Amino acid sequence: FSVKRNLLPLTILLVIIVSASIYSCKKGIKDPVTLDQAAGNWNIHAIRYNIYYGTPDPVDSTIPRIPNTKRFVTFDGVSQIQYCFNSVTSFSGDYNFIGKDSIQISMNGETLRWKIMLLTSTNFNIERTLTDKSAFPGATNVVMYQGFVR
Repeated sequence: FSVKRNLLPLTILLVIIVSASIYSCKKGIKDPVTLDQAAGNWNIHAIRYNIYYGTPDPVDSTIPRIPNTKRFVTFDGVSQIQYCFNSVTSFSGDYNFIGKDSIQISMNGETLRWKIMLLTSTNFNIERTLTDKSAFPGATNVVMYQGFVR
């Protein structure tokens, strides 16, 4: 009987740890994104692709950084964006949030919707599925990710 009594606190502790682990592993945006959360200057940490060729496992590719160039994105907190990746000049555009987990960016005559995967005070990660896969011959699906950091 004393063995069962000693196992009860251990069982309760194990249930608490497992519950906390499951809760902390949930990803994505849970609350609506507001303009002030994204406002400011961000460094473009990485741009990468997951390329699928009819299999569940993607081929992963990262766009390399070019030395002596700029990599940043700036959201003004209202609707204007400045974007510069591997260049010495930046591009201007507009942005707005859609629903609680997406951002629409219009730049260079193109309007694209991105899903917000993470937005914290230090990290802002977005993704979108490409409709034009011509740069990836034979690909059945291509997902592009951009990671911004402060």
